[in-house]
Amino acid sequence: VMAVLSPIEGILKRLESDGTVDAIGRQIVFTESSSGERFDLPEAILGVVDFHELAASKYGLPIDVDALRRFANKLHAGSPIFEADVEASRRCLQACWSQAMQLRVSQAADLVRTVQIGAEIEKKARKK
Repeated sequence: VMAVLSPIEGILKRLESDGTVDAIGRQIVFTESSSGERFDLPEAILGVVDFHELAASKYGLPIDVDALRRFANKLHAGSPIFEADVEASRRCLQACWSQAMQLRVSQAADLVRTVQIGAEIEKKARKK
């Protein structure tokens, strides 16, 4: 949970402090600290959203992740990010932490696999 949600918290802190995010061209990215690998930030946030929505539907752990979805969509579109967006995303992340801590490790692992499979299917569909 920490490995997934902490980078997003760090991005929100950076937006609050200096109003910037990292980009490669027009792609908004974040760098994973231990490996140095770069990932598409909006896509990663939407993966977190998918995980938590799936947890809600599969295990009855309700959550509202609309603020994170809006935040990811704004990043993807290059739209301005406002203080209210950051605050709403921060509250949403706190709810994500809370929900994730209610899951057993096996449940979380199952959800991660499901989201990863869905992402791979979506990538292949886009290539066609």
